[in-house]
Amino acid sequence: MHGAASPSVPEIRGSSHANKPVPAWPVKSHEEYKYTTVKGYFLQSEDATDSKKFDFKKQNFGLIARTYDTDSKSDRYGEQWQRFENYVRHLNKKSGKDVQYKVIFLGRHGQGYHNVAESKYGTPAWDCYWSKLDGADGLTWADANLTELGMGQAAEVHELWESLLLKEGGGIPTPETYYVSPLSRAIETADITFEGLKLPKHQAYKPIVKELLRETIGIHTCDRRQSKTNIHKAFPHLTFEHGFSEDDSLWSAEYREPNSARKLRMTQLLDDIFSTDDGEFLSFTAHSGAIAGTLEAISHRSFDLPTGGVIPVFVKAEKVHGKRPTPSLEPSGTAPVCTANPTATATALSN
Repeated sequence: MHGAASPSVPEIRGSSHANKPVPAWPVKSHEEYKYTTVKGYFLQSEDATDSKKFDFKKQNFGLIARTYDTDSKSDRYGEQWQRFENYVRHLNKKSGKDVQYKVIFLGRHGQGYHNVAESKYGTPAWDCYWSKLDGADGLTWADANLTELGMGQAAEVHELWESLLLKEGGGIPTPETYYVSPLSRAIETADITFEGLKLPKHQAYKPIVKELLRETIGIHTCDRRQSKTNIHKAFPHLTFEHGFSEDDSLWSAEYREPNSARKLRMTQLLDDIFSTDDGEFLSFTAHSGAIAGTLEAISHRSFDLPTGGVIPVFVKAEKVHGKRPTPSLEPSGTAPVCTANPTATATALSN
């Protein structure tokens, strides 16, 4: 990683928040939907599952072993994923034109250098000071890349997909579309996860960049994307959604997107995808904040997801006739102001 000069000690003051309106992001005109999670199919959707102890890699991605209405006597004890896929496709065939079902694999990027920095300095100092820098102490975390550990986490998910795709008797259904955040760590994670898998030609790994799939927007330089030109130069295999801007017009150095606005952003991303993508099994490779906002948008329970983690969700979408009620959004906030010297921890660690 590139080095960075150590910063000077900042002013220490009490906390404050700005009462700035939430900045608007470009929203295209799409159908609007009401989203709900279909429970009883993945362990992560069940209230009894402890998210802090759950390991999706040891639990078949969390798919619950059960029977389905579409099981025949001959395949009732067949491969679980194949029977689940048959059930999902059956639901879509029998549903009316205003109802859709999709299974989305929500993948969090592997460990990035910004995660290392937050652990190094501590979350309070990170949020009030260090996150606003491009890097320090030999680390660069602006649009952070994956660490070696992060690459290894993504490789473990690759191995899981590989083992389930090759499962005798019918393996896991491959995603029909691969969506990625425009931030480097998410793209790197998706590449390591899916490149090299034996996928059907019509479902080859061809990642599509979606602007709204990015991490919580603002203040933290790790969440500021690069220009479209630079992203394409680093990852020439990407396809950018129509209208993807050259420069990052959403990120602000002064204001952070509130959670209610993030939920609305993820809801509008889902509207976009459910309006335009006929696929029934999809992959999103993104971030903890984007995934948390997506879970809120589909009325899923909160679920702690470690770096490199994956949570599949079974989503029912019902078309809204008219306009969805406009949610109330809390104002954007500034970074919390440091109440202690944020460089003290860094100094202690270096001694």
